[in-house]
Amino acid sequence: MMRIAVVDDHSIMRAVYRSLIDDSPELDMAWSASTIDEARLHIERDDIPDIIIMDVTLPDGTGYDLVREILNEYPEVPILMVSAHEERSYAEQAAECGAKGYLVKDSSPAELMDALETVISGEVYFKPSLNAQQG
Repeated sequence: MMRIAVVDDHSIMRAVYRSLIDDSPELDMAWSASTIDEARLHIERDDIPDIIIMDVTLPDGTGYDLVREILNEYPEVPILMVSAHEERSYAEQAAECGAKGYLVKDSSPAELMDALETVISGEVYFKPSLNAQQG
């Protein structure tokens, strides 16, 4: 069973993630947080999940900064970043801070599950693709 944590400031998004995770017998919701500070409290309690879904924009900072912070102490934890921003620069920043994936929030639930499976298996998943030609 894979334990997933979610850091997203929108309660509707946290509920959607919980529903998708609850519908997958191999996944378990470890915890969710709406701010960086709230996520830090879980991490400080050594409540380290198997994977983290991280929003880019949070009320008390950026998800990029929290990704760096978490990976500095727990480099083995894969992090999938999510955002409403479709620009490739956001995915590039996710890769630069150490995230294993990036997905835009208007993706389908099936695509989210595919991204999670890919990142959990140790591979990377970036949409928009980091290999795409700029145009």
